[in-house]
Amino acid sequence: MPDAPETKKPTSLPSGAMRFIDWSSLQFHLMWIYEGPVLPYVRNGEFTHSGVTCWLVRKGRVVVTTGGQSITVGPGNWVFVAAPTRRQCFSPDAEILSIYFHLAWPGNAPLFERKKTEVFPASQFPYLEAPAMRLLRFMRRNMRKTDFNLRFEECSFDVFLRTQELLPAWLRVYVKCMLARGRAPLRLTGMDERALQLVIALDRLPLSEPFDLDGFAKRMGLSTRHLVELFAREYGDTPRAYFEKRRRDAAKHALAHTSASVKSIAFTLGFRYESHFCAWFRRFEKCTPSVFRKRGMAED
Repeated sequence: MPDAPETKKPTSLPSGAMRFIDWSSLQFHLMWIYEGPVLPYVRNGEFTHSGVTCWLVRKGRVVVTTGGQSITVGPGNWVFVAAPTRRQCFSPDAEILSIYFHLAWPGNAPLFERKKTEVFPASQFPYLEAPAMRLLRFMRRNMRKTDFNLRFEECSFDVFLRTQELLPAWLRVYVKCMLARGRAPLRLTGMDERALQLVIALDRLPLSEPFDLDGFAKRMGLSTRHLVELFAREYGDTPRAYFEKRRRDAAKHALAHTSASVKSIAFTLGFRYESHFCAWFRRFEKCTPSVFRKRGMAED
């Protein structure tokens, strides 16, 4: 019988190398990419994002404040913003190339820690821009909008596959840049394989479908209670709460960034009745979906 895996939290690996099977569990997707004047609703304010936010400042300037420290950035510089919360203030004439993407281990542990905003001249790493622009041009040609959460936009299978070719080219140079700057990737060592399989299943589950936790536990040879305890130890929440957060994020995005009716959003998220969706939504946002949509309170 093989030894049981040790349970450790993410740890850095200075060489940037790990097993092929480790890399295969990385999750990545593009959230948005656009170039031009800064969108009015994000020009000034405080924002919280779990993914990687980066800008190439083309014109004007931006003041980024994270952890009580402010940095002013002018044209010709890349900015990789600290996570999760920052305050940003762009000058009225600011123009940027903006990329927001998800690159994390199952459970949302990032590949690189992002405790500090990083700023450096574009000329220092000239290989960053070309793959970003190829991705941008393709998305502009094939997507209705590219400046907010793309995960909920409609596209053909061919467009999806082509995006999955272009995005890794950008991720490759991003990782190359981070390694060159002395950043070590975080590696999930000793993660309980059973909890890891469950979080992957929850991430892939359509939001409209119920999850058979009892059946999953049985296939793993565990009691449901034991599996829930394993999951909570690794990810700090129950499987149900983890999946419900996915549904909440999807609901808020759909209300803030699409014209879909509340009824259709409810059905998409697996609710049989609009009233049930409204009651569920109100429990965590303290307002109805319609009020939330009018206030524009959603976070991407």
